[in-house]
Amino acid sequence: MLSLPSDTPLSLYLHIPFCTTCCSYCAFYSEPIQAWKEYTNAYIMRLLEEIEQCTGPDRMYDTIFVGGGNPGSLTPEQLASLLRGAQRHGKSREVTIEMNPETFGEHFFPLFSDGLVNRMSMGIQSMDDQLLKRLGRNASRADNLRAITLANSARERYGIELNFDLMVCLPGQTLQMAIDDIHEVLSLADAHHISLYCLTVEEGTELARAVGMQELAVLDEDGQAEMLKGIWNELTLLGFSHYEVSNFCKHEKYCEHNLRYWNISPFLGLGSSAASTLKEKESWYHYTQTQDLRQFSSSTLFSGYEREDLSLVQSVEEYLMMSLRTQWGIEKQLLEDRYGLVFDKTFSSLVGTLDSSWYFDTVQNFSLSEIGLLLLDEIVLRFVMQIPEPLDRPSPL
Repeated sequence: MLSLPSDTPLSLYLHIPFCTTCCSYCAFYSEPIQAWKEYTNAYIMRLLEEIEQCTGPDRMYDTIFVGGGNPGSLTPEQLASLLRGAQRHGKSREVTIEMNPETFGEHFFPLFSDGLVNRMSMGIQSMDDQLLKRLGRNASRADNLRAITLANSARERYGIELNFDLMVCLPGQTLQMAIDDIHEVLSLADAHHISLYCLTVEEGTELARAVGMQELAVLDEDGQAEMLKGIWNELTLLGFSHYEVSNFCKHEKYCEHNLRYWNISPFLGLGSSAASTLKEKESWYHYTQTQDLRQFSSSTLFSGYEREDLSLVQSVEEYLMMSLRTQWGIEKQLLEDRYGLVFDKTFSSLVGTLDSSWYFDTVQNFSLSEIGLLLLDEIVLRFVMQIPEPLDRPSPL
């Protein structure tokens, strides 16, 4: 059994590591469902047992996120069993499920009609067939069109919230192509949330191999920045708020589950390769699931979860890295209450070295402008290097 806090609200992440095939850019753990189908039932049974043992009248989940892989590789009945187990003592206020277009169909609608899921995130990535092929996607433009229309039907029938994932800075993609993708998706579905990801070449992926062999060319940093600025501006004109570096919403329809990640609020991750961030008294720690799905399916409950206790410095680093991604940035009072650091004392000299167009600094918060978000990694590194070490207190509150 995992060591879980008893007095802290939790969110739950469930990892479904099955997919049709692996996309060329994807570094998340997944296996092709047809080749690994014999492990499906055992995987679901262990995952369900772990959910049930972690869930009780005194531990319900604020939010739930079912990700992958592609959860749509499972049957609606398998997904329903997991979600009923997680919500048997009370409904979560937000339950998101990821779906890929090629596997989404009306047979998943009972998840919405039964109130097990109230938010769906669909990975569209691009509406261009050539770009989809370069990404190694299983879905075609026709699949995307069908799935977006069906998703909007689910929204109209059951009132679910919709998010669509799109990728930009793809090999061969122009700014106008990326903008056209956004307009087409929004013309087909009344979505209040868009996740917009800049293509990242992850080590060990097929995309990394193709780029290394010069079979594909990707934009340099300046080219990426120019494209992102143009797309961000277009989303603003369409009424979307840029509330996190890769996420946009209308009417404050944030992804509440992801806000918990970015605010460093405790969450439990179950399933092969899942990760958790948890708090016990005054200490923060991670659990990382290390087993592939074959090992996970055949091993005892709660095996393969490795715990890492965080030092105060590590905890501060995580908070800075995550909070600076959002429109709210660093909450100065939270930084002091949780970590014992006074922002204006600890980071004032650093802030003085930054270009004033990169940030907003108020009594309550320090946050980055859109120009600053384009320099996020550099700015975060400067903040992390400024953390005094050792800190006076042994662990965060």
